[in-house]
Amino acid sequence: MKLKYNITLLLIAASLAACNDWLDIAPKDKVLEDKLYSSEDNIYSATNGLYRELTGEHLYGGQLSQTTLDVMGHLYTYPFLRPSEGDQSMPFYALAHFEYTNDNVKSRFANVWKKSYEALLHINTYIKNVEASQGIIPDKTKKILLGEAYGLRAYIHFDLFRIFGPVYINRTSAKILPYNNWPEVLVNQNEEKTYSTADEYIALLQSDLAKAIQLLEGNDPVIDDANSISNDLRNDNFFQNRNRRMNYYAVKGLEARVLQYIGKETEAAAAAAVVTDQIGQRFKWVDLNGNNFRKQYNFIMFSEVIFGINSLDMYSRAKTWYEGTDLRTGYVVDYNNLLKNILQYTGNTLNSMIDVRAWQWSPSKVVSSSAGYSLEGTYISYKYSTNASDLEIAAIKEFQPLMRLSEMCYIQAEAALNAGNKAIAVDILNSVLAHRGLTVANLLPDDVSEAAVREHLEREYYREFFGEGQVFFYHKRLGSSSMFKGYDEGRDPVTSLDSYVVPIPEAEKNI
Repeated sequence: MKLKYNITLLLIAASLAACNDWLDIAPKDKVLEDKLYSSEDNIYSATNGLYRELTGEHLYGGQLSQTTLDVMGHLYTYPFLRPSEGDQSMPFYALAHFEYTNDNVKSRFANVWKKSYEALLHINTYIKNVEASQGIIPDKTKKILLGEAYGLRAYIHFDLFRIFGPVYINRTSAKILPYNNWPEVLVNQNEEKTYSTADEYIALLQSDLAKAIQLLEGNDPVIDDANSISNDLRNDNFFQNRNRRMNYYAVKGLEARVLQYIGKETEAAAAAAVVTDQIGQRFKWVDLNGNNFRKQYNFIMFSEVIFGINSLDMYSRAKTWYEGTDLRTGYVVDYNNLLKNILQYTGNTLNSMIDVRAWQWSPSKVVSSSAGYSLEGTYISYKYSTNASDLEIAAIKEFQPLMRLSEMCYIQAEAALNAGNKAIAVDILNSVLAHRGLTVANLLPDDVSEAAVREHLEREYYREFFGEGQVFFYHKRLGSSSMFKGYDEGRDPVTSLDSYVVPIPEAEKNI
């Protein structure tokens, strides 16, 4: 595999006695690696390390959630005219226009590639050592941990495919990406052998999903233990807080994502239904009346999250991204894009909207009159920057959702719509709206057109998944010919399916 970066094996704990620490130091030899997996606590420490790595700013602590991918999905504003190359707003313009030759854009995706494959190498080394361990951890525990690791490996690979791979309906038989399921770094002459075609890559991914399901099914406490998902992090039980880990239902949700992406919608809906069948049990719609929802500002809607990660730098990063005063560098949402494209409800003020998702938005500090775009103002979300003192559940402050109930509903609704069952699709979509505060008068009517249902579904991805990186992937899956303008009301064309394909970093191609 062409992984020309400085591999660091993050595989020993800062203190082998402290199970929550993770050390950014490479082990010097096999003895240190063996020592890491020599006790139950050490294995738990290595497990935590895998999740900690995902919270980095170049992975799900930033670029693959709240920043880069959402600029590409046209959530944030960007100049409508090309700025000069040296202008601070140029990266936003380039990302929004899919201009991958810009140096800032190339650097972003080089880091995504590097950190993703580093994380995969660590997961592979973890799998090898945990599988080889004998008598150190109970067999059931071993299966759970390995199931999580196989699920994480599939999760990262799928996002690499959705970034660097082709639009699936436009795939060819060319070798496109390496599916990294080995624990060693390969020398250059063997690297080309590791690249797979799109179909080979997806087959390997599905194999990992099947392995994860086999290991977790019947073993994961999330299946039988009603208390396995908690909003309280002050718990010494390593297998509590399962929606902060790659649990059984998260793997089924990922399976649904993959199947939908490759056009197997009936199977995708069935996998998604395994998750939504747990509504009211393991996962619950947020209670809009309980604990004063508006006061809590629980826009993460924690009880609906199937899988997320604790990111200890999330609050400080969010303040940097959203609370600046310079339009050229701030991740802010244009007034017209928010009110007229995304929310598009009766009334021209957020406070007049009964959809609770509108309540997260507030005017930004940006002064935009001199920039020539977003002249009517911009908004920021408090989904990720609410201070813990405003929350009864302080743990939500540092929680990055990566998969939620509503997406499983949308997968089933789209499958029904494409199968000609518009009424079923409308019922599913209306059930989500009802849990966002909308009354009967505001729901989709029975006689709504199919085109209007599809437009509604698109808007739901924007309303629901801000800061979760899913909007760009939604458009790439469909090969959308246009997106909302990020800087105004209306739409901008996407001129080619190639716009959705991020080039593999030059460092990988140039040996």
